[in-house]
Amino acid sequence: MKVLHITSNYPSQRHPAFGAFVRSQVESLQRAGAEAGDGPAVACAVFDLDGRGNLFRYLWAWLRLLGHLLTHRYDVLHAHHALSGVLLCLTGAPLFSRTVLSYQNSPSHEWGRVSFLLLYPFFRRIILKAPDKDYVRFEKVCVLPNGCDEQLFRPMDKAACRRELGLLPEGRYLLFVDGNPRRAERGRSQKREDRFDAVVERLQRACPQGAGALLALKLHDIPQERMPLYYNAADAYLLTSDFEGSPNAVKECLLCNTQVVSTPVGDMPSLAPHCPELHVCGSFSVEELASMAEKVLETAGSLAAKTSDLSQERMSSREALLSLGYGLDRVAGRLLNLYREIC
Repeated sequence: MKVLHITSNYPSQRHPAFGAFVRSQVESLQRAGAEAGDGPAVACAVFDLDGRGNLFRYLWAWLRLLGHLLTHRYDVLHAHHALSGVLLCLTGAPLFSRTVLSYQNSPSHEWGRVSFLLLYPFFRRIILKAPDKDYVRFEKVCVLPNGCDEQLFRPMDKAACRRELGLLPEGRYLLFVDGNPRRAERGRSQKREDRFDAVVERLQRACPQGAGALLALKLHDIPQERMPLYYNAADAYLLTSDFEGSPNAVKECLLCNTQVVSTPVGDMPSLAPHCPELHVCGSFSVEELASMAEKVLETAGSLAAKTSDLSQERMSSREALLSLGYGLDRVAGRLLNLYREIC
């Protein structure tokens, strides 16, 4: 089975974190296909649209995609993000090919409901990353969050991670992550770095300075293989987004048994009852986020307590995620079955 992944989110040497979850999914799919004994192996190719927000570059990307589809044959065309779906439809390929569309957020936040309804007839399956009551009722829609690599993201010694990263041993670090460099440059965006800054400022005013001072740790374009060091070095990860699907950074933190404080976005409210390290606020207010973060930081423990996360008694969030099927290979197996259903 030959699958073409069409995306504008894919890592490069310049931006190693941008779309790393798509690369992980592609690699895990190929492993799942090779290991499956009851069906064809999967050969995945990636077409990077890379329009970088420029209309003429997206036009050139569409022309390149059209030329590629005229000269190559695939069993499945998988578009990641609504924009990729639009460009794929403009080639005419969905009229003759088996197609899948993955939304990264709710369709309401990716070109809106009208776009979803226009795209709907051209795809055999439409994947949402989290349940959305406005869209799950559609027959072609299925919910399949991105998987996370449980071998890469695992509990590690907090003190050792801080030494390797050059962080203060006694500092209290609150983490912010945005792997989209273009979005990070805009400041106020979906991830709401301005909201994170306001929470940190509020906490710093209330916290004593010195060796145990509260410090912000912002990550914007860190290679995926380095992220476990930061997740394990931090006291807590603060997700301040206005909207999400199923944010990978949160699941990666939870696989490391790191505390997470989140706005009520995506699948966070449904995941929280299963994961004791996940604390979801009832609103998006700075005051509530700061109050929740303060409580979590007070109970996050010392370096020694974090080291004890390596023991079984602190593995509950990690075990919960894996039992719920968020592991990379489990998700790849489900996606492979979806491809087989439409072939």
